[in-house]
Amino acid sequence: MEAEFRADIIAKEDTFKNHKEEVDHITSRVNHHRKDINEMSVDMRLVLKRLDCLEKKVWEQKDTIEALEGIIENQQMWMARLCSCNCDQGANSS
Repeated sequence: MEAEFRADIIAKEDTFKNHKEEVDHITSRVNHHRKDINEMSVDMRLVLKRLDCLEKKVWEQKDTIEALEGIIENQQMWMARLCSCNCDQGANSS
């Protein structure tokens, strides 16, 4: 009876060791995945910061383009006035 009891205890200890090894392996994998996720989170934060920076630059360029369009329109208006004046002077001098 004592031999059976000892054999049962040894079998349970072996089972416990096997389960502990499996749990340790799973814990290791979980920690590895957690590390990967944390690295991805850091990468995503960097990507989002870069996108914010690029968005600001796009808006700055849009503002610059709008300002340049205004300057071009103003120059075109002055060119039209100059042409109109020159045409009027050419007609008056003939």
